[in-house]
Amino acid sequence: MRQLQVIINIELPQMLRFSVPGIINEFSSVLKATPFAYTVGIAEITKQAMSLTAITLNGVQIYTLAGVLYFIIYKVFTLLAGVFEKKYRIS
Repeated sequence: MRQLQVIINIELPQMLRFSVPGIINEFSSVLKATPFAYTVGIAEITKQAMSLTAITLNGVQIYTLAGVLYFIIYKVFTLLAGVFEKKYRIS
């Protein structure tokens, strides 16, 4: 086997098995606890919610919907994280 094939077929899967759960856990913590979440579009969602509230005066419904969108973003991430963790699980 060539060195590149060894890296791709043997070493990379082993590295991913050990690193993916920790990386996903750390990213999940960062997403929940820091302003890093703004890169996911939270600032845009909040700004649109503020604009719609100013126009329609239905703030409770609009901010509830914004909260649901935040939850969906986080839930999709955690579901994908679960798929990766199952795929690269250490047996």
